[in-house]
Amino acid sequence: MDSTRVKDLVNSNGPLLVEKIGGLLNPFLLNFKNEKNRLLVFYFHGLYASESEQKLNHIDPQNNMTVTQFEDFIKYFLINKYRFICPEDMNSDLDSSQKYVMITFDDGYYNNLLSFEILERYKIPAVYFLTTRNISENSSFWWDIIFKYRSKQGSSLENIRSEQVSLKSLKHQDIIDYIVRNFGIVSLNPWSDIDRPLNENEVKLLAKHSYASIGNHTHNHSILTNYTRDEIVEELRISNNSLFEMIGKYPISIAYPNGNFNDLVISIAKEEGFQYAFTIQHEPIHLPVGNDNLLTLNRFMASTNKISDYGSFYRMGYIPNYLFYSLKDRLTSFIMRKK
Repeated sequence: MDSTRVKDLVNSNGPLLVEKIGGLLNPFLLNFKNEKNRLLVFYFHGLYASESEQKLNHIDPQNNMTVTQFEDFIKYFLINKYRFICPEDMNSDLDSSQKYVMITFDDGYYNNLLSFEILERYKIPAVYFLTTRNISENSSFWWDIIFKYRSKQGSSLENIRSEQVSLKSLKHQDIIDYIVRNFGIVSLNPWSDIDRPLNENEVKLLAKHSYASIGNHTHNHSILTNYTRDEIVEELRISNNSLFEMIGKYPISIAYPNGNFNDLVISIAKEEGFQYAFTIQHEPIHLPVGNDNLLTLNRFMASTNKISDYGSFYRMGYIPNYLFYSLKDRLTSFIMRKK
């Protein structure tokens, strides 16, 4: 077997092996690990009412889960003595003897309202980061359009992901121009309640909910690192003003689209009055959080696997793929030093 084939086998099976071993060891190790004074933040996108909705391919899966899976997620952390909080709770001194978890939803899908019954049942909060242009125009999210139409054409998921990634280097209008050229103007129209965004009345309903908090996710879901200072300011101000018109107040939190940020983005977010900003860096947050870190808060993406299969990984402070490649890099570096 040649070396290239061996490397491919290691890279494809290594994370699975780490996941298997971790799944066996983590529950034991957690008995000795101090989880207190830590915050785990998770981000979700869409929710399915049932598994049959997922099979319709009206929305990019993005690790979206069913309402039943969402409830299982919440029960898992309650059973393990985690307290659910929202960004507003970070204004107070959090109890150092507690361990915390936060639920966030990105984009502003109508299907996020399916979470209400579960939040009310367990009396826990969640924050919803809204992309305001999709809401005001009732337009599909561009990544869903790529997924829906390419899937319908028979494209592989690998090719769809490659196309989506390539578009992330563009500004919003360039992406929309690409969408219209390839699929027509009608492609901007949602197919159903599964893939459509909230409308303005539903945002008002969301804002009135006892367990809901609303945050900013820009006006165009713009990956801010692709933009100039003036363009970033415009993105945040338009979306903030739009949210103010809908709910009567400005949001104090923002989730950077695609998790992308740099020093300029952080600086502008602070200037525009945001107290908390969320990335997609996959690490726990250690409390108390210093003021310098409140605009780069870490988040884990929720998984469609059974929460009992992956929850312990996040509680240990890592995810299998990243742990595998970290160990691999360290081993490679060690071998090179010995040569």
